[in-house]
Amino acid sequence: MNILFIMADQWRADCLGSAGHPLVATPHLDALAAQGVRCDRAFVQSAVCGPSRMCFLTGRYVHAHRSSWNGVPLPEDERTLDYYFSDAGYQVAGIGKVGYPADGERLPSLEAAGYDRARDRLAHPGSAWYERQQGGYAGFLRAHGYNSADPVNEFANTVITPSGRMLSGWDFRAAPHPLRVRAEHSRPAFQTDLAMRFIKEAKQPWLLQLSYIEPHWPIVAPAPYHAMYDRGQVPEPQRHPRELEHPLLEPFRTERRSRPLDSEWVWRSLRATYYGMMSLVDDQLGRLFHFLRAEGLWDQTVIVFVSDHGEYLGDHWLFEKELFYEQAVRIPWIMRSPGRTFDATRGQAIEAFVESVDLVPTLLDLCGLPLGHRLQGRSLVPLLRGESPGDWRRAVVTDWDYRFYGVGERLGIPPQRRRAWMIRDDRFKYVHFLDLPPMLFDLENDPAELHDLAQSGSYPDIIARKRLELLEWRMAHEDPSRSEWLRRRKGSSGVAVPADGTANYGPWGDPATEGVEEPIL
Repeated sequence: MNILFIMADQWRADCLGSAGHPLVATPHLDALAAQGVRCDRAFVQSAVCGPSRMCFLTGRYVHAHRSSWNGVPLPEDERTLDYYFSDAGYQVAGIGKVGYPADGERLPSLEAAGYDRARDRLAHPGSAWYERQQGGYAGFLRAHGYNSADPVNEFANTVITPSGRMLSGWDFRAAPHPLRVRAEHSRPAFQTDLAMRFIKEAKQPWLLQLSYIEPHWPIVAPAPYHAMYDRGQVPEPQRHPRELEHPLLEPFRTERRSRPLDSEWVWRSLRATYYGMMSLVDDQLGRLFHFLRAEGLWDQTVIVFVSDHGEYLGDHWLFEKELFYEQAVRIPWIMRSPGRTFDATRGQAIEAFVESVDLVPTLLDLCGLPLGHRLQGRSLVPLLRGESPGDWRRAVVTDWDYRFYGVGERLGIPPQRRRAWMIRDDRFKYVHFLDLPPMLFDLENDPAELHDLAQSGSYPDIIARKRLELLEWRMAHEDPSRSEWLRRRKGSSGVAVPADGTANYGPWGDPATEGVEEPIL
């Protein structure tokens, strides 16, 4: 069984035709969902690229893998998706953005060599960073006539306005104008070409991590995708003036690229082009899916499509991600598995809570590989079979380390206390901050999360209950890698059990029968 793991960057969960978006057209992803399943309540464990991706790749929560922000080293003893499958004999490769930060604290030589060189092998000697092996995007652009010392930034990240002015894609005013590269030379097209080349050359079984940067900022697209959607028809941002009363919202809004909200023309243009970037990726996936069928690999390949987090697009007075609103923490998740095992759910939407840490155990389970003692997520295979496990999670948890943001300094919060946690169930979403007021939303009566009930002072019992649930979740999800390793070797009692069933209590005998003092350890 081959595995194609596709990750988009900053793709909102509601931006799929199959999810009911009124404007965005994603026919190829919709067709994938029709042949597989769509997890409608899938959530990330961090709404920041790096830590979120490490949750997907390790099957572990942020506090366990400890890479809590972009560039925070992933400890060298962590095991990732490519590690498990390389060890199982798969040919493993990565194309596009992964965000794996080498452990420069424990292995300074990797940091000195640069994160990119560490990424060349991902996190396992048997895997490879295929894009760099093939010369990278800059080399691809030069080969197609974009002659420059830095063709990516000069052509693939800039536009020319009708007046002849060049603008960086990071300039808000660039959104309505086409990029200086043709669509067939865009980064998604380049990465899709590489994916097909790898699959053509690969020895089976293989696992490919294909990670598109789009629709992450800068929000710009090549023709015709830059003008595919009428900015006059885009949905308006969901926001309420009282949201800014929370002490974090207004300063964070000014920090995270939220000035476009001051101009309706700009935020409408950004939304329209963001949708166009999604259609560009969807069309490239259509090419890739057609290729798999032509190569006879469609029914030999598990396909997963997710995003590392969402995007606000002006909702809650914000752009980008972070914090804990649904637009940031809920993601698209589509999975198709060949064979008849999953016919019971084919074409359906699963409503059970799914977390990013579930990816690794699910793929291992699908391929008949053992689930290691480090994993904290759960296999989705029972859900894909149409089962409803009675012990399935009833809430999801996300956390945020914001010590790297200026808002913490402006609020006078020490770096070690710039932490926030969210717990979200069917009815309520509770957010706990250190040194800041909490947030509480009634998702049943306020699905847009516009009214923070915590500020009213009328829900102390619910807040106390959710705080306790968050504490108990945290206690139950400490890093299990060391203790589970020992428990699995020695049994639940923590001592070895001989084949004859008699207990081995070590050199001190049975404490229930031996009248000796406990040893001093």
